Amino acid sequence: MNWKEQQKYDREQLILAEAETMLFQTTDSTINMDALALAVGISKGTLYNHFTNKEAIITRILERNAQNLLQMMRETMINIDDSKMKLQTLLRIIIRNPYFTLVLQNQPDMSQVNELTHIFERIIEELTLLFRHLQEKSIIDSVYPTTFLVAHFMHLFDPAIFQHLLKEGVLEDHIVDLTERFFFQGTQKEM
Repeated sequence: MNWKEQQKYDREQLILAEAETMLFQTTDSTINMDALALAVGISKGTLYNHFTNKEAIITRILERNAQNLLQMMRETMINIDDSKMKLQTLLRIIIRNPYFTLVLQNQPDMSQVNELTHIFERIIEELTLLFRHLQEKSIIDSVYPTTFLVAHFMHLFDPAIFQHLLKEGVLEDHIVDLTERFFFQGTQKEM
């Protein structure tokens, strides 16, 4: 990378870092392009030379966070030996991950094929491998198709459901505990 390319890359990273800070500080999950340019110390025109619009910035932030989430998932899969603990740890990682928070706030369009959808597909692949392993070890009943288990697990993180629970006063830690219990034990009362 030559000096100009490095300078452009560094400026884009600065823009993304400042935009991500803004996203976490606002309640309506918006980025004010004028304020962003001012915070980074560049003109609004220069900002648009790097990113065509707000959505491009948000997409890039989501891609970066999704990639970090995928990396944490892979590290969990490698570093934790107990299969059930892997799934419990993943559950906690996903809910406490900045990517999850950004998705809750921004709900990206996953119908378009882009880097974000490719990362999401890799996350699904990793979960599929884990669920197959859990079924092989008889930790999860093999009566459930793996695709069903993965879809159900991902559904647990539906932004609308999570926001509704928070709005109703269910604390985040309690949501994690209840989700874990529901996923591993179901809803049938023990007799």
